[in-house]
Amino acid sequence: MTKPDFRGLHQLDTAILLQKLIILNGMVNYGTDAERKKALKELPGLEAVIKESLNTAAFNQAKYELNITDQDLAYTEPLQSL
Repeated sequence: MTKPDFRGLHQLDTAILLQKLIILNGMVNYGTDAERKKALKELPGLEAVIKESLNTAAFNQAKYELNITDQDLAYTEPLQSL
């Protein structure tokens, strides 16, 4: 079993990034057009930081600790109007 591993991030930084990811996903799914555009611009950079800094075990442990589901992190539909 792989142990959670963080590279370049403190555990608190990681939790904040995951919460920000949830907020941005909410903006994409339920926000105004301006909020959606802003979130879609920020998401790629945030996802890159998370992917570079966490292994899968750390990501799953953070989701468990914060009670975050895969649905919380999923996009419901791509926006065509941007």
